[in-house]
Amino acid sequence: MQRYNVNAFPHVGIIDPRTARLMWRKEGWTQANPLTATQFAEIAADFCSRHSFDKPPVAPRQAETNGTNAAATPAKRSVHELSEQQQLQAAIAASMNDANDDDDEYDMDDDDDIVIDSDDDDEVIIDDDDEVVCVGSGTNETMAPVTETEKEEEKKPRTLEEEIVTMDIGDEPAAGKDIARVQIRMPDGKRLVRKFRRDDTVKVIYAFVAQSSEEAKNGKSFILKAGFPPRDLSPEIENTIQNCGLAGESITARWS
Repeated sequence: MQRYNVNAFPHVGIIDPRTARLMWRKEGWTQANPLTATQFAEIAADFCSRHSFDKPPVAPRQAETNGTNAAATPAKRSVHELSEQQQLQAAIAASMNDANDDDDEYDMDDDDDIVIDSDDDDEVIIDDDDEVVCVGSGTNETMAPVTETEKEEEKKPRTLEEEIVTMDIGDEPAAGKDIARVQIRMPDGKRLVRKFRRDDTVKVIYAFVAQSSEEAKNGKSFILKAGFPPRDLSPEIENTIQNCGLAGESITARWS
């Protein structure tokens, strides 16, 4: 018979039914430092997003101290145990500490305009199909005509990753009745809170996540999940935030 140590009450644990392993536990919370239903639902959703019966069993991540799981009695409260308001306050405090940091990761670069310098003396060379094959500057140098393969490459539609990285999501709207506030847990564990218009599509949230991550900007793909049990939002990417019920939701982003 498999037994588990219980050091304090109340006690709640998650056990893998396939291996009988204790995967996670929390115990001994109090009224001063409670575990609310909302906090547990978020913890459970995050746990389910990282563990699936479609994958083989894995050993729990534990730190053993004198034969007990150190995670059961943490000295500090982890971020996912904070309330949404506490997380927002922590994010504001962190942003104030980094106010003088030139590398603030949430700053957006607005210098995206493309300027093309041209001279009146430039030559334009056109082939028999009325295709521009070279733009010169009065010299006798020419360029090779564009091949059919290169033409086909230019006609290919952009991937979702390419589209959302350059998508214009606009400024964050002010609070109001038609505004949805969403909390996003990034793949690196950071949490972002942002307001969107309720009639924005889910793709706008994808674009915000992509533009807030250097790895995503470089083409690394990711998935977004929300709800309990967590559901993949990609089939609803063209639907609105209102119709998908994402207002006030917690969304988890993970690399695919």
